[in-house]
Amino acid sequence: MANLDADNPQLPVLPPVLPAAAIVAAIVLDWLPLHFLAPPVGFNLQVIVGVVLTALGIWLGASASRLFQREGTNVIPTQPTTRIVTSGPYRFTRNPMYLGMVLVVLGISLIFSLEWGVILTPVLWLALDRLIVVREEAYLRRKFGASYEALLTRTRRWI
Repeated sequence: MANLDADNPQLPVLPPVLPAAAIVAAIVLDWLPLHFLAPPVGFNLQVIVGVVLTALGIWLGASASRLFQREGTNVIPTQPTTRIVTSGPYRFTRNPMYLGMVLVVLGISLIFSLEWGVILTPVLWLALDRLIVVREEAYLRRKFGASYEALLTRTRRWI
């Protein structure tokens, strides 16, 4: 049972563990005969899209992390949130770091032709949404009340 007095969202796992697990699972499952991506040879449209998605995901995560640091709030979710960040990518999505993680997994999957990574990308998104985001939003509602509720009405959860 979660400790509702704790000043953090009481997550079951640190968020970066989920995309790392998705990539590892995709690599392990790659031995199964499933082929709908181009082979990982050469520089083709699939690789270009993968590079763009990976770069976008890294940029989203890094820019959101820098904003947290600049605003003086904690990036690590086991530490208390001190303020709500609403600038930068947070104007468009409440979860740019997690969106970045999803984009990186999809991008890496395309670059290296990991079909299972493509299949696991929506599973990763769902796991982040249900295991992480829902808990963080409940914590932020308790901590910031009406100011966080206002953010919920003007900014989408994902995109």
